[in-house]
Amino acid sequence: MKRVGPHSRTFDRGAIGSLFDGRSREGRFLRAFERQMIEHVGGTPTVAQRVLVGRLARVALRLELFDEKIAAGEPLTDHDGRVYNALHNSLRLMLRELETKKKTGRRQQSLTGAFADAVS
Repeated sequence: MKRVGPHSRTFDRGAIGSLFDGRSREGRFLRAFERQMIEHVGGTPTVAQRVLVGRLARVALRLELFDEKIAAGEPLTDHDGRVYNALHNSLRLMLRELETKKKTGRRQQSLTGAFADAVS
């Protein structure tokens, strides 16, 4: 196994990291999801937003795999159900956090500017 160094390509691969081949179905899902979320935050995410996007992509992939299992008619165990609910809640909270960071990342308009826009 290759050793990861400070300049490894693994760090440039975003949510994929070294876990997935970027050509696999899972790798393509992670890249597409990550790209959509980066576009959602305006195209230039902060470091915190990039970390959230990476985690969001991995959680979304796991939920997608559970959804496929359900669609295939495979029964979910009690453990699967608990994990699915925990992942769903994590996704919800991370999306909320990303929205909060997205809103606070913008420059707020001054009160006089807002008043001028409202009057005109």
